[in-house]
Amino acid sequence: MGGGDSRVYRVIKVLNNNGVLVYDIKREEEAILLGNGIGFGKRVNERFERDENTKRYTIVDREEKKRTGRQVLSGMDPEFLELAGRIVDLAKAELGELNPNILIPLADHIAVAVERMQNGILLKNPFHGDIRILYPEEYKIALKSRDMVQEVSGCALCQDEVGYIALHIRAGRMDEALEESLQMVTVIRMVAAMVEEALGQKLDPHSFMFERFMAHLRYLVVRIRDGEPIALDMDEYARTQFPQSYELAGRICARLGEELHKPVPREAIGHLGIHIERLKI
Repeated sequence: MGGGDSRVYRVIKVLNNNGVLVYDIKREEEAILLGNGIGFGKRVNERFERDENTKRYTIVDREEKKRTGRQVLSGMDPEFLELAGRIVDLAKAELGELNPNILIPLADHIAVAVERMQNGILLKNPFHGDIRILYPEEYKIALKSRDMVQEVSGCALCQDEVGYIALHIRAGRMDEALEESLQMVTVIRMVAAMVEEALGQKLDPHSFMFERFMAHLRYLVVRIRDGEPIALDMDEYARTQFPQSYELAGRICARLGEELHKPVPREAIGHLGIHIERLKI
């Protein structure tokens, strides 16, 4: 959120030389301002206008307890806020539009992840492989973020944590809650497990066919979740040509409807059946 404005801000707390917790007088809400030297010399209750090089971030309380900005940021090292701001800037530069309000959840996650790693605690991410395949652009940025984290903290995050950072970036890119991005991965992992069980084989996560299948699943879930119609009807073709794959696709679509609490268009079964059949080749 670059660019200056004429709004007046009141200092609530100086985080460090490059960060200030403020009250936006016009919007009547708290915010974080990050920028080179913005906190230098500032005092509590001082009023000022931000310049064009300063970025503004809305306070997002992950616990939704209507806490104040001071409470949300309590105990968080301002260095991680700055770091998260740099990651958000990187993601915006490479992906385009990105909701900058992932700043606090991302900074909080990185701070906790670093603490875990320093204490020798590894948080297993069962969806790491799926995240890497489903969100390759976000994962690429998360890998770069890992290097940035190491520069600031001296701590090398494991791949599982990289996957979680990619989820935060995905949530910001789609302007959705982190839980929604995680639900997508969870549902798709469930479908992949159903396919593996039915086919009696472990799918190769590095194969082109698997990546194409996962991409189709992602678009299918988005269409179901958003209520978008499927234009091309391949139902009759799939049912007659690939009856076993079609039957499996029907069971999967029924389960998707239950998990997403959305109606699944009949056309989805045919498309999914064809993609399942391709996995057998």
